[in-house]
Amino acid sequence: MRSFHLQSGEEITAALPEAEVVALLASGELTPDQPCRLAEEDVWRTVADFFPSGSGLKVRTAKPPASAAEQISDANRIDDATRRRLLAYGLADAVNIDGFTQSQAVKAIVRKEKETRSVWHAHRRVQVGAFLSLLVLGIVAGATTNPLSLRIEKSAALLQRQDGDVKASLSVLRSTLSDFNYVRERDRQSSGAKTKPAKK
Repeated sequence: MRSFHLQSGEEITAALPEAEVVALLASGELTPDQPCRLAEEDVWRTVADFFPSGSGLKVRTAKPPASAAEQISDANRIDDATRRRLLAYGLADAVNIDGFTQSQAVKAIVRKEKETRSVWHAHRRVQVGAFLSLLVLGIVAGATTNPLSLRIEKSAALLQRQDGDVKASLSVLRSTLSDFNYVRERDRQSSGAKTKPAKK
């Protein structure tokens, strides 16, 4: 990158980088006809000789200081995180969100979060209360005599009695089959037929 000396009256500046010279020219502090020379040369020319107008060299100029109204507006502007939370909670929309100051926005968000937490706690209390009520009701219903528990008890007794009757019937059937096999075997022996082992 090139460096330049500028002359203003009797004064000659120290070597300035090219970008700084262009910035001075763009800001109006330096005129195109002001004497200028390359740092490594002794020949003086004008700024326009090195930087003709419309040369296409782009320089980022400093932003002018903000006015008092802009400073007040910037001080009252809410930050992006607060802006997103206001929109997410439905406390503002794109039209009226700039009407909030930072402190108003924070207060509104804190109030909304407090309300949301209290509603959530109320729902949790109702859920726990309903669960405990049903649990107690189930324990009381199971521990006391009521038509449903009496019917279940009678059904269990009937099934137990029927189970006993089935076992007795099975025992009688086995005894009858054993007697029948004995009689049949005796008849075969008396008629002279070969004995076959009895099936169990």
